[in-house]
Amino acid sequence: MEKVKKQYGLWTGIAMVIGIVIGSGVFLKAGGVLSLAGGDLKIALLAWFVGGIIMVCSGFCFAVFATRVTKYNGVIDYVEVATNRKVGYGLAWLITTFYYPIVASIVALFAGSYFFQLFGANIGLTDWQNFVFAFVVLILFVVLNYVSPILSSRFQISATAIKLIPIGVIAVAGLFASMIVGDGVGIVNAFSTNASGFDVNFGEAVKKTAFAYEGWVCATAINAELKDSKKDLPRALVLGTIAILAFYIIYYVSLSAFLGNAGTIVQDANAPIAVFETIMGKVGGVIFTIFIMISCLGTVNGISIACCRGMYTMSCRGLGIAPKKFSKLGKNQSVSLLSCVYGLVCMEIMLGVWYLAMHGIWIFKYLGSMDEIVCAIIYAVYITMYVYMMRNFKDCKPFTRFVMPALAIVGSLFFVICGSGLYQLIFTGSWESVKAFGVFMLLFVVMMTPCLFFYNGGGKDLLGEEN
Repeated sequence: MEKVKKQYGLWTGIAMVIGIVIGSGVFLKAGGVLSLAGGDLKIALLAWFVGGIIMVCSGFCFAVFATRVTKYNGVIDYVEVATNRKVGYGLAWLITTFYYPIVASIVALFAGSYFFQLFGANIGLTDWQNFVFAFVVLILFVVLNYVSPILSSRFQISATAIKLIPIGVIAVAGLFASMIVGDGVGIVNAFSTNASGFDVNFGEAVKKTAFAYEGWVCATAINAELKDSKKDLPRALVLGTIAILAFYIIYYVSLSAFLGNAGTIVQDANAPIAVFETIMGKVGGVIFTIFIMISCLGTVNGISIACCRGMYTMSCRGLGIAPKKFSKLGKNQSVSLLSCVYGLVCMEIMLGVWYLAMHGIWIFKYLGSMDEIVCAIIYAVYITMYVYMMRNFKDCKPFTRFVMPALAIVGSLFFVICGSGLYQLIFTGSWESVKAFGVFMLLFVVMMTPCLFFYNGGGKDLLGEEN
């Protein structure tokens, strides 16, 4: 079997990191996080900082692994080295069948809601027409990725540049908020005046911020296709995650400075659009809606790129469904057609699960936060990598070998505790998040059970390397 082409450079890697993370979360989570912080911007920023530090420390550790391991699909390769072949295979199945599809489908729905908003249609996130839109969008991006991976990467870079424009505008607007909209606002007021009527639920706030930061790991899916992966992937991970943390902190401070904390909570997902409408009128609102839609589509594209390579990653190891067939590349020598089809089917299935969750059907009504919960489970797996670094990377300096992995472990554990609902149960006495986690684990078992029938423990690497 032939290897994939080395076709991507550093900027595609950075665009994958920034472009996938800065999708819907940055624009949609502001009001929710602030309300869960009790209307206190300082607590909200702490939640954003905690989520960001978890991402940066994890990205740093991944970057260290990237300088040492270059095979098919970064995160799978790293976990396999840190643990064993079975765990690596399980993670590959998890992210391909479950993780990528959950995130891609929900962001496609957000993109659709903004698309209909542009035309003044009374079609919201949960309407069936929006699900049809998301269904078609997922197909189009998978087809684009298979037919022209280079065009797909160019769209990713362009979408990344476009989505940074509104963040920059709001950052500048926030700095001059007092002069633009009068008294009672501004940065000082945002930090000193809390929105009243809200209780602090720090665990749920962190869970939301961690999801808003999630997606950077998708960049490791093109590890084998980067022209100089041992240099470009580490740079993309470190520079990308640090840039995102800076963007988010500046953005949220500026948003509250412009609208006030109460205004940010009331506007919620409409908050950034409200800023643009205040500055530029209705035209500004339309322009920003277009920006958000493109931002969401960029995220869907990036995750689709990763999802389409999932089954190929397993097949190269002689694992998964019909590995010899799934490892066969298309004419462009970049992507496996069967792997693309499998990824698409998984994304469409999870789109159906979202429909059931959003319409409160049966126990699916508890799956409204499954996008956040699945991220927590993924971070639990990452801990094995950080422990491996501390034990085996003896040539690294203490900061690299011990400090950053230790911080990544602490951050990941905290995220897992929040994602499971234990933090909320302990500090607020609420069982709701625990119930949601329990129902999610039932779905998790159903989606993961088939992988047990396709593990070939004694198989050989189809690229000729012994496992």
